[in-house]
Amino acid sequence: MPRHRRRNRGARALKHPVLSIFAFCVTAALAASAPNAVIAQQRQLGPPPGAGSGLEGGEPAEEAPKPEEAPLLPVPAAKARPTPGAEAEAPPDRTRMLLGEVEVLDIPLTGIPNYRDYMRTMIEDLSIYAHGRNPKFVVVTQPGFDLTSWSRREFDLDEIKRGNAKISPDAIIPVGAPMRRYLQRIDGVMLDGQFCAPLRVPRADVAAMMKQGLKMLSVDHCDDAASASAALQAAVRMGVVAHIDLDESDLFDHVPTRRPSPENAGNVETLADARNMLMMLNSRPYGSKEEWISALSATNYDVLITDAFYRGNQPLSKDAIHSLKFKQMGARRLVLARVSLGFAEDERYYWQRDWKIGEPSWIQGRAPGKPGSYTVEFWNPAWKAIIGKYFAGIMDLGFDGVVLDGAEAYRRWEFMTPIDATRG
Repeated sequence: MPRHRRRNRGARALKHPVLSIFAFCVTAALAASAPNAVIAQQRQLGPPPGAGSGLEGGEPAEEAPKPEEAPLLPVPAAKARPTPGAEAEAPPDRTRMLLGEVEVLDIPLTGIPNYRDYMRTMIEDLSIYAHGRNPKFVVVTQPGFDLTSWSRREFDLDEIKRGNAKISPDAIIPVGAPMRRYLQRIDGVMLDGQFCAPLRVPRADVAAMMKQGLKMLSVDHCDDAASASAALQAAVRMGVVAHIDLDESDLFDHVPTRRPSPENAGNVETLADARNMLMMLNSRPYGSKEEWISALSATNYDVLITDAFYRGNQPLSKDAIHSLKFKQMGARRLVLARVSLGFAEDERYYWQRDWKIGEPSWIQGRAPGKPGSYTVEFWNPAWKAIIGKYFAGIMDLGFDGVVLDGAEAYRRWEFMTPIDATRG
């Protein structure tokens, strides 16, 4: 059977996806009824390492603010870079890095789903479940800034589906309108390279979402110590909590020995209290789980974002996570676990040996730049059940919250279903 026809059947099925919190709640109910549920969940946890390559913002990059007259803020030492004079490679196409090679699906315009809203709904359901168990549980998306407002594509798609039907102008959502219900369900958004990358969210948009009550965080890889220091000072002025390093990729494989800046001696009970953070996901450079936990514990960062597994296959214990909740100085801090919504990994507990692209059908392709990772139909009930089980386990282990990675996974599907009135 031709491939595009098989795809069409799947596309038609997308019109009425099962979007509910049933899968998320079932596991928690089972966990509550069994004394050994925590131990079982510990064997079934593990978000994929590495950060997503979000495509935040579409406007030209703003000039970086000039650093204030102050001592340079400390940053980690740079890793090895090409020698001066070496031929520079062309900068990578970040869209291609995120999406890879995609095909255009043969779906009628009126049948194209709103993939962004699929992702919003999934995040909302997870948040409702989490806050039902723990009202203080922190939910952060990465990157996902585009989900906070009604996009031009969504506006156009609504018009296409509406056709000639008459509708009150008050019922039409304008482009850029804040998605208030969604904003109520999340605590923050992780920006991708807000201060040291060319693709930035406009500062006015960041400020607008902060007025809505969201905490903004940013992960930045800068070229040198001077630009890193300037970026950190700019983040402080904007009220953005930043992880800034001199790495060239999203490895997050070492715990810095430097003190955080700006350092905070107070207790951090909510994201609003945080002034600095550390993202540390890849524990493979550490010889043992105890060595890794010890390195994380010997820091004074307000927020630790980490993996629930040592080396991808050894779950952390509740005691280890509890110990990480206190800075070296003794004050309280937040410990968040990374959870991937848009990518599956073949080294994780849920992966079965006979799985491959297309089998099961919701595994769609290899994730560019992420060895062993696969793009998935993130709205598929089977995948949502896996995420629900994992999410419940994260809460059972005692994490303070989650960073929902892969929140930009909808982009791949939007590229595969362009809104083009001349098509078909």
